Amino acid sequence: MRGISMEPAKRLRRALFPAKGKQFGWRVASVTVSLVSVALIALTLGYRLRGAELPAVLLLGLLATFATVVLLLSKFLFWAQKEEGQITGAFNTTEREFQAVFENALDAILILDDQAICREANPAAEHLFGIRRPQLIGQIIDRFYKNTDQFQEGWHRLLAEKFQQSDAELVRTDQTSVFVEFTAKADCLPGQHVMILRDVTERRRTQLSLLESEERFQQMARNIQEIFWMIDADTKQALFVNQSYETITGRSCESLRDSPSSYEELIHPEDRAHVLTKLDEATRSGQFNERFRIVRSRGEVRWVWVRGFPVRDAGGKIRRLVGTALEITAQKEAEEQVAANLAMAKSAWVEAEALRKATLSLTQDLRMDFVMDALLRSLEELVPYTCARVLVPEGGPHVLALGERLCPEPEKSSPRPPLTLIADESSFLHRVLVEQKSVLIEDTKTEEQWQTFKGHKQLRSWLSVPLVASGQYLGCLSVGHVQRGLYTRDHLRRAELLAIPAAAAIQNARLYETARIYGEELEKRIGDLKRAEAALAQSEGGRKSSEEKFQKVFRSSPIPFSITTLKEGRFLDVNAAFECRYGYSRAEVLGRTVHELKIWEAPADRDLMLAQLDKGGPIRNVMTRLRTKSGEVKVTAYSADRIQFEGQSCILAVSEDLPQVDPHTSN
Repeated sequence: MRGISMEPAKRLRRALFPAKGKQFGWRVASVTVSLVSVALIALTLGYRLRGAELPAVLLLGLLATFATVVLLLSKFLFWAQKEEGQITGAFNTTEREFQAVFENALDAILILDDQAICREANPAAEHLFGIRRPQLIGQIIDRFYKNTDQFQEGWHRLLAEKFQQSDAELVRTDQTSVFVEFTAKADCLPGQHVMILRDVTERRRTQLSLLESEERFQQMARNIQEIFWMIDADTKQALFVNQSYETITGRSCESLRDSPSSYEELIHPEDRAHVLTKLDEATRSGQFNERFRIVRSRGEVRWVWVRGFPVRDAGGKIRRLVGTALEITAQKEAEEQVAANLAMAKSAWVEAEALRKATLSLTQDLRMDFVMDALLRSLEELVPYTCARVLVPEGGPHVLALGERLCPEPEKSSPRPPLTLIADESSFLHRVLVEQKSVLIEDTKTEEQWQTFKGHKQLRSWLSVPLVASGQYLGCLSVGHVQRGLYTRDHLRRAELLAIPAAAAIQNARLYETARIYGEELEKRIGDLKRAEAALAQSEGGRKSSEEKFQKVFRSSPIPFSITTLKEGRFLDVNAAFECRYGYSRAEVLGRTVHELKIWEAPADRDLMLAQLDKGGPIRNVMTRLRTKSGEVKVTAYSADRIQFEGQSCILAVSEDLPQVDPHTSN
């Protein structure tokens, strides 16, 4: 019986059984006295049968023997009484100690009879079964077992084997379950059996919770896509991985169990030193968060994202690192693609910004020299070059380098005449001018007849794009570099994009030059008009006469004239030349505004004209675009001034077509 001291039993045994030496002495003395007594009695009987007198010595011996027997008997009675008192005290002490243990034991103690009926129970049993002792006594114990068959089988085995240790699940009176471990001893007393039960419910629940946690862990480890791993912080050897290790790495879990450090071989050689260094730091810091490459069993490279966290002991020391490894190959490829797209977008934005600036700079000034300088400087931001030229046919076989720029620019030197080429002397140049297509040469040494291309022999990479505006071929843009294999199709594409606004700017510069040629003539005609206006204003008395003269000049002039109100732009009069140029009859325009007829292609141009007139000065030879009745837009040299007509502030306007000239002669 657990928890019961054996000291009372020892004392009881010593009281019942004196020391062996003392017992042996008493036995020898008793036997000796008995033998002497028997011998003396036999001698006495012998003398009596013969009728002889008893010798005095024999009588004295007999009396001494009887005295010794009486003495021994008295001593025995005294010792017997003393031993009885010792035995009774020992029993009482043992009973009290047993009762104290029985009542105060933390384990439940039951005394059962042969039918497993409770005959006695301690207070701990009351707490275990949830029932008071008086109600527990007399109950058959199997009523508290959840599995009565298990109890019956165990009870029969106890009676047969006399001892049993096991566990069981009991049901308390409040229907709650309690788990116990018990030890049972049969026949401690005849027909009485002792059972000691210990409540292990919390331990069992903890074990079940651990089992459930282990099961959940295993389920999680089996079903997650990431590798769940665990390594020893000291040795850095793998302790556990789930099945995803095989899926992601292409290697078996058994191979890692056989060689716990073989995971290091998975790491890409270029990443291995860095990753292992970070892993060593993680055994001290407890944190690991790295993205790196691994090499699968067949040589495929994959990207993984590995994170680790510490498991510490009670003293706070890191014992293990646990974490996950997620394959992010697709994500990494997507990130690289996004980065590439961003780089392309940034390059496209830079390219678009350069083209925007180039277009803006090409339209700031219509003078040809300014256009050439702006074009070649803008080209440098899009295509690197050593030498760039704008080659323009001048009629016949002659080709003129209308613009030229070197990079780096040479130190200031005396101006030199523009480069002039003869297409008939270079079959390569002749082919470029005839085909009027874009050309890209990675290495000019592989191009036949390149040496005949005057002024370009030193260039190793070269490209050319045609300059076309309004369907008219104006020439080509020549771009070269001394480095071989520098230019790509992307450089050619950028040059082609710049060639579009460049061709328009060159064409506008030519128109500007043409307009300037005829500007002086228009100025003279406007001067005549102003003098006529002055003559009309000299005399108020001759107003009607002057008006008649003005009307004659107005009607008969070959130049289109119109008179419109200042604010509304409403037509008050037009001459025959206006009707001829714009296709409207006089009756169709009188009373209608320029906005209704949509004569101005860009209404903002008229607003600029009004702003100029408000400053007090006339407008002379402004290039603008006006629309005819048929919808045709004509480029017009426009002049205007404020006048008073029929008591209103009006605008007297002169518009005339620009003469058609040979564009080649304007250069």
